[in-house]
Amino acid sequence: MRAVIQIILNIEGNRGLRNGDFFVPDREFKNDSNFAVSVVAYEWIQQQWRESGCRDMVIEKVTWNEENDITEDVKQVTSVVKDNLPF
Repeated sequence: MRAVIQIILNIEGNRGLRNGDFFVPDREFKNDSNFAVSVVAYEWIQQQWRESGCRDMVIEKVTWNEENDITEDVKQVTSVVKDNLPF
């Protein structure tokens, strides 16, 4: 499934709007479309955060296909990678 994701981010007082066309796995999309797209949007936002130099960032609005607001769902997504390093 293809989804057009639109994000509005506030990076240290500078607001920016970005659009992107992303693939969402069909099986996950059929189970819970908003959650599946939220995970993809979260990963994209994390990439934007790294590219901005890890500066303070506020997620103002996230939508997919211009009609589905998933802002709160994206804010609920957290990294699932466990850090088991000894240092």
